[in-house]
Amino acid sequence: MKHVKYLLPLLSLCLLLAACGPKPDETVTLDLDYIANTLSDSGYFPQPLEAQDPELVPGLLSLYEDRINAQPEDIAQARFTMSLGMVADQFILMEAKDSGASDRLEAALFTYAEDQKSAYEFYAPDQAARMDDPIIEHTGNYLLFAVGQDRDGLAKLCAALMDGQEVNLADFQPDLPPAPDVSEPDVSEPDTSVPEPPAPLTQEDKAAARQAALDYYAGTVFEVDALTEIEPRQGEITFQVSCSKGGVKVDPDRTISLERKNGAWSVISEGY
Repeated sequence: MKHVKYLLPLLSLCLLLAACGPKPDETVTLDLDYIANTLSDSGYFPQPLEAQDPELVPGLLSLYEDRINAQPEDIAQARFTMSLGMVADQFILMEAKDSGASDRLEAALFTYAEDQKSAYEFYAPDQAARMDDPIIEHTGNYLLFAVGQDRDGLAKLCAALMDGQEVNLADFQPDLPPAPDVSEPDVSEPDTSVPEPPAPLTQEDKAAARQAALDYYAGTVFEVDALTEIEPRQGEITFQVSCSKGGVKVDPDRTISLERKNGAWSVISEGY
């Protein structure tokens, strides 16, 4: 009985320590559509956004390449929305199939940011630095990658959404720079704000635009079979894109439009 008397306090202490110890993570379930719609309406992406085909995400993250550990089948579901202009504004939402897959996909997102920075250095140098510090949230098996305006404010909104909160966007107003002055010019003064019209496109210009279009598709699931010039204009060009996806011909053909700024070609729209 004496031994029992001494063992009881020890048993109570063990139970108390166990209760205070770390608890296993609870299963997290997030609504990707709610998060995507909230981000699209948040005001942190002033440029028009367009939801993309989720099937593009594995190619976007280079998951078909040996250098990436993650595999396309690691993604259970995804959402991908990007700006229609040649700016870095975008967000990618993913649910991974399991915990290990989520870790691999998180590493793939960091590699994606590096790849995007390299691409922007060629097409839109002013956007490249924005890929140095993208927002990457990882909750359970869910991941969010976002690049928008007012990074600090957007980061707080992303953290709340990935915490499963239903947010009031009035509490997450972006701090954006003032809109440019678009008031009517003084007609009494010569209007010097009208830029010089761009020079007609040369064959070298068209060749550079064609290569820029091919480079754009190199990071997607589409394999380009042919580019056909359909709308050449001063400073802009549009190609009809005959392509395939996974060996299957895409019908109808896609189109891609590019604009020349400061001697470099940038994609301004792409789709059907």
